[in-house]
Amino acid sequence: MRELLNNLNRLNHVYDQLDLLNFRAHKNFPLTFNKEDSKKLLPQNKRLYFSYSYLNKEKKRLTNLVLNQVIDLRVPQFIKDSTIHPQLIDKALRLKNLDQTHQNNNFELPSRNRKINKLKQLIAMIEDEHINPCRGYLNQIYVILLLNNLMPLDIRHEPYQAGELLHNADFRTKLLQFDYDRYLYQEFRPENYLKFLIYSLIHRLPTYIRSYDVRDIIPEAAECGFSSIAYEIVIDGVKECYITFKGTEANVDKSIKSRSKRFEKSVLENYKDWNYNVNSILIGSTKDDRQLLVAREFIRYLNSQIASQSLVYGIGHSLGGHFVQTLQLMDYCFDAGYTLNSAPINLNLVKNVKPELFSPETWKKLFDLTGDSDGTKFITPALNSEIKRLLPHDYSEIINECFEQDMTQVFYELPQTIWIGQKWEYNLSNWKYPFKNHPRAYLSSGEIHAYQHFFEELFAYLSSSDNSRQVVRNSLSFINARTKILRETIGEQKTAKYFFDYSNYLYQSGVFADRPQMVSKKFIEQNNSLFRGSLREWPFLKSINFDMFGLATYFHVIDGAKHFLNRTPNKL
Repeated sequence: MRELLNNLNRLNHVYDQLDLLNFRAHKNFPLTFNKEDSKKLLPQNKRLYFSYSYLNKEKKRLTNLVLNQVIDLRVPQFIKDSTIHPQLIDKALRLKNLDQTHQNNNFELPSRNRKINKLKQLIAMIEDEHINPCRGYLNQIYVILLLNNLMPLDIRHEPYQAGELLHNADFRTKLLQFDYDRYLYQEFRPENYLKFLIYSLIHRLPTYIRSYDVRDIIPEAAECGFSSIAYEIVIDGVKECYITFKGTEANVDKSIKSRSKRFEKSVLENYKDWNYNVNSILIGSTKDDRQLLVAREFIRYLNSQIASQSLVYGIGHSLGGHFVQTLQLMDYCFDAGYTLNSAPINLNLVKNVKPELFSPETWKKLFDLTGDSDGTKFITPALNSEIKRLLPHDYSEIINECFEQDMTQVFYELPQTIWIGQKWEYNLSNWKYPFKNHPRAYLSSGEIHAYQHFFEELFAYLSSSDNSRQVVRNSLSFINARTKILRETIGEQKTAKYFFDYSNYLYQSGVFADRPQMVSKKFIEQNNSLFRGSLREWPFLKSINFDMFGLATYFHVIDGAKHFLNRTPNKL
């Protein structure tokens, strides 16, 4: 048994190293489009490929070894319960099948064997390893062993201290990731995985665990797209409740066998989240604030169920971080909390939902401080101090961790958006990543408002969509209609300037490789087709860098963002 556990631990370490290698490959991706940076890729690629070759071989070897050891395993518990051994073999076989599928895939060399294409191929090969599903099945082996007393325990002597898990970055990110990977654990209750996770990180065992899924408790949660799970835990007499809030990260429920139904659910879930993102955070309206209302109802329900004197913690990623901050501002419901790459609080939304939170005078001061009547809106340290003085608490118990250039940081420059508590920004030294998280340096207030209005109209247009096909079809229809309007008004100075400024911001952020140009009269007079004419007048439109979209997404989601957390943050 100890030899099996040793190999399971080594395989888990290989998964960690592949995960880290994926981050290093994304970090090394060149986005500055110059020969000097491209030359540096040659030795970097060699090192990365060498590391991957070793890890891939080691993963294959350990996967085969674990499967053989599981098949040959014989313990008295198998006699008492004949279902244990087949469960272990099933999980080991699933690991083998994932590895075999990867080994059978042929990754052809790129048509242009450039250094950047070889790096793209390496990233594709690492992602084809399916590290998260592999971890899921490996963890299930651990869970089965732990639940059936087959795992030799190494319990530490020191008792558990309150908040110990909360301040463990691995615990927070794995607990958040569990919400996206729950389809892997359908055979187990969430409590079983959590028991293993807690033991693996702190070497103490909880005496009580209970989970609460908002979608099992409040039917409207699924209807509006809100997702949250709470875990009530008792360790060494310390009572804690961890409430996790899911973000907008694209999620495919692989427990649904039909591809069309999986696609349908994925599109609708993301549409519901973005509907809330746009109306409640980007705009601050009450057109669709149901997710926040359900979140408050869930908190009230938990307070009526969990043990008295329990410490309540909030953890959220992206949209989930918005809920942690907003609920704390409105109801002061958490003893402490962490957010990762969080979306901000919108004061318009808060005032609409809970107008009695502040006096009319305080509301006015807050809106004056966070507005953009002067044409700018930056929350500087001095401005943040003024905002904090108007709030009922300092909220230092909430820590907002973020990649400094994360794309959600753009939201913090919208009018009436704030953050509460502490903000810890992480980045890499001597690293060229072009995304600009301060759009106010490129866009005027009028352009920011036009951006908000565009998405407000889009989601109003989509409000009649009943299924994924209608969402996609209506989105294309709306964009086509707005393109026609743009074609008719492109000759106006204001429209031309707005279009150029948006394009220039995207160019400065690495989305375009070529610099945009202003509209000329010749373009307006000679081109009947906006798209074809634009490609002739503005060749930069053909230089869209889709790699930048992929990087921005990767550094935002948990898989990429978690690797920044072991660095020293800039604390605001």
